Amino acid sequence: MPFRPLSKYWREAATLILTAGARNGTSNMARAVADDLVPSRFDYRVLMLQRSGKSGFMPNAKVFPGGLVDDSDFSNEWLDIFDNSELGNFDSMTSIRNAHDRSPMLTAKQASLVPNDVGYRICAIRETFEESGILLTRPCGVSDADTTMSEDSLNEWRTRVDSDGQEFLRLCQEHKCVPDVWSLYEWSNWLTPTSFFNRRYDTIFYICCLDNIPQTTHDKREMVKAQWLSPSEILRNFHREEHWIPPPQVYELSRMFQLPRLDQLHRFSQERGLEGCERWLPVRITTSDGGMTVLPGDDLFPDPPDLEKEQDLQTSGTLLESRQSTENLNRLEFGGKGVYSTTVCSNINQKFGHLSPMQDVWSED
Repeated sequence: MPFRPLSKYWREAATLILTAGARNGTSNMARAVADDLVPSRFDYRVLMLQRSGKSGFMPNAKVFPGGLVDDSDFSNEWLDIFDNSELGNFDSMTSIRNAHDRSPMLTAKQASLVPNDVGYRICAIRETFEESGILLTRPCGVSDADTTMSEDSLNEWRTRVDSDGQEFLRLCQEHKCVPDVWSLYEWSNWLTPTSFFNRRYDTIFYICCLDNIPQTTHDKREMVKAQWLSPSEILRNFHREEHWIPPPQVYELSRMFQLPRLDQLHRFSQERGLEGCERWLPVRITTSDGGMTVLPGDDLFPDPPDLEKEQDLQTSGTLLESRQSTENLNRLEFGGKGVYSTTVCSNINQKFGHLSPMQDVWSED
């Protein structure tokens, strides 16, 4: 039975924060797309893809790979593929310790027999392959497994999958492999603000840590550039107006400043992923000198928020005055330079064992 969206107001999507070690025998071809090769306090890089200027949603933005859920991501055929792989079960993904307040995206019942925790991971892996050429799979545990693919074959499959998500199933069947869903860890869930009207997405963010930077090529259609950059360089160049990144990326990259080593990030992601995550809807508030989007935990966050209708909230004070008069902060502020002046302000204890973002440290490396 086809995958059914959980709401008529938005569509479901999956995104992957893909990180990779930058100093461990990376091939020259892979390092050619890693622009941040100067000494850095981060020993890993993050894959950032630049959207086409012709894109109907956030044109020219630098984003993590990802995209819309396809019916094929929740096809029951995946269960046979996984069952025949001899690679184990899904307990490491589905045994979430705290289901209370967990994102409805991950707790809602689907028509498919594929667990939500698995189907959305398949989506993130498929979209990453389409947009960057990076194929995150594991060979099945059978003696005659043939998982090697020439560059031409990989490119051919990439084109086929891009045209029809069902082809990702065929790829795994023919090459006796499965999407490496076990390497992805649940990270966060962002719902597009109501002000975007008919361009809204409920997006689950996963994180994956690779030892080395793999060969990467953008798709030359939706994406026009692929780069492996440190979190500090991404935010530094953003504040210099050399590129722009959406608010969720600003927040998540600011969290990663807490963990500058890949082994730290991987260990934390693996352990914290079992806690789950909640859905965040940014709510816009206009101030006399700019604006802000408040997030759950902030004292100004509506309780409960209206998930469907735009809320015209405003205050006569400035951003600074609002910050100084609010005890619990969890927000993104936008000053005189608009999106390029985005500042993360958070002093709350994060739910689900998550990291708090570090503030105003993007210029340090």
